[in-house]
Amino acid sequence: MKYSNNKNKTHIGALICGLSMLSLTSYKLHASDYIVPAMVNIPAGEFDMGSDKGDLEARPKHTIAMSEFRMAKYPVTVAEYRKFVEDTGFKPNTECNDIVTENWFSGPDVNEGKATWDKHQFLYSDYLPVTCMTWNEANAYADWLSEKTGTPYRLPTEQEWEYSLRANTTSQFFWGDDPNMTQACLYGNFADKSGEYHAIKDYGASYVGFLEYAKCDDGEPYGSIVGLYRPNPFGLYDMVGNISQYTSTCYYKGYQARSEQEMDNQQCEYISHRGETWHFPPQPHAARARAKRLDETGWALTGFRLAVDGHSDEVHNTTREFESKLAKAQKARLDHRPTLPEAPQNLQLVKRKNNSYTLSWQPNTTSNVTGYDVYRSLSRRSYLLGGAPLKHYEKIKTVSANKTSLKVKLPESEGSFRVVTKTSSLTSLSSEPVSILSKQFVEIPGRINMETLSSLENASLAHRPASKDKEELFYLSKFNKGYEQPMVTSTFNLNVKKSGWYILNYRGGTGEPGTFFRIWSGNRLVAEVDHDENIDDKQSDRHRVYLEKGPQQVQLSVKRYSLDFWNLVWLDLKEVG
Repeated sequence: MKYSNNKNKTHIGALICGLSMLSLTSYKLHASDYIVPAMVNIPAGEFDMGSDKGDLEARPKHTIAMSEFRMAKYPVTVAEYRKFVEDTGFKPNTECNDIVTENWFSGPDVNEGKATWDKHQFLYSDYLPVTCMTWNEANAYADWLSEKTGTPYRLPTEQEWEYSLRANTTSQFFWGDDPNMTQACLYGNFADKSGEYHAIKDYGASYVGFLEYAKCDDGEPYGSIVGLYRPNPFGLYDMVGNISQYTSTCYYKGYQARSEQEMDNQQCEYISHRGETWHFPPQPHAARARAKRLDETGWALTGFRLAVDGHSDEVHNTTREFESKLAKAQKARLDHRPTLPEAPQNLQLVKRKNNSYTLSWQPNTTSNVTGYDVYRSLSRRSYLLGGAPLKHYEKIKTVSANKTSLKVKLPESEGSFRVVTKTSSLTSLSSEPVSILSKQFVEIPGRINMETLSSLENASLAHRPASKDKEELFYLSKFNKGYEQPMVTSTFNLNVKKSGWYILNYRGGTGEPGTFFRIWSGNRLVAEVDHDENIDDKQSDRHRVYLEKGPQQVQLSVKRYSLDFWNLVWLDLKEVG
């Protein structure tokens, strides 16, 4: 299928009405009152938009024919938006959310944000993207700049945005497939090592067991100055990471054909915004999100960039001045930004006698290392638990930079260790754990609690402490952000009393109907377990599993494709009567 791109332009004639609603004053037509954005000529062409795998929001893949246009080289910055505010008397929104707690942006005061476009906790330079404005306020800026310059600036359509992002590439990301995320931090500001380190330090928050983070370091924990990273092949910066960006296109789940009325961006309920933020690891280029068109609150992670029809090579003097000041701001940031040291690698435990071991690690060879902190687990499960990893460990020793081994003990004969690199100003994230664990077998028939697992990939074990009215709970859980997720696998050692059929019940849930998890014995699929929110599977007795007698490893696998949060607390297996 082919579709032509519909731009849904915001007409300049609507400006006066928009300004009236925003209580803006009359314009002062002086060149110093505005900054002409740096623009990039985007060629005409066609591309495959969306995806045929992953979340339904981005389906189906379809071919779009594009006319030539220009896209802003950078998102609109605070410096540019300030001109708009000063020239018009715009009253900034005072309900923007920038509140972060241990639970990230879902704390108790999530709806009480009082941040503004020029005052929020992630802002340290006028050359960061402007955020904390609504979709209508972003359009008002475009209308104002259009009136000032005589050039009809607007928000890009969603088609233009994805076409510009992909830039004639067909790989997963415009820089390549990058399966291990080793290159991502060269091209954008994502949830990464710096993000994890500073989130733990500043808020006690962690990506571990939540969104996870790219195992690279872009040097920025939160928002970043525009243009700090490499551009895409079209020469556009910050198309991925940093902030999400409003488009002019109405949002519906999936790309089915819509009527002209449905796609009228003065009537639809939701507007699309694209490009993930510093709060997420890299996402597929088809990933989408939405915002309410008439929402009266801004978001400290959402901004915008501009587009305009046609091509032009003219460069305005205010553009040159802006890019000169931007280059100085970039250099100052890079010159003074602290560098997170690498964590120790290749930890090993060598048994000595009783519960004593020699713990060793590969040293960090950079010159500013001052020593290493060694941590021991608080329980045998510590290495599996989500949240800030060191919350589940105790520091037992600090050693000098020239020492790379230590005699240690495990009081309970089981547990794990982590090591942290120290410098005069920062520490590293914790190393990967090294552990000594005995095999735990679960007797079947019986209950398989999640904390008895022997290995876990692509998820973490969550813990709820006991309270007056609730028991202590360990459970597997995962938040899925509307795109294809890696497979979560957990392995258990079972001792099955006798061969035969067993009734399976479970405590857990998911937002998606249909297949929830699969159970494997070796390479044999022994059960495909579905979920129905209207059925209580703690006692439904509706699932069957055939197991062979004897000790064996059983693996649970969970694979999600859409926006979802799932959890699993226990499985119960009883003989068929």
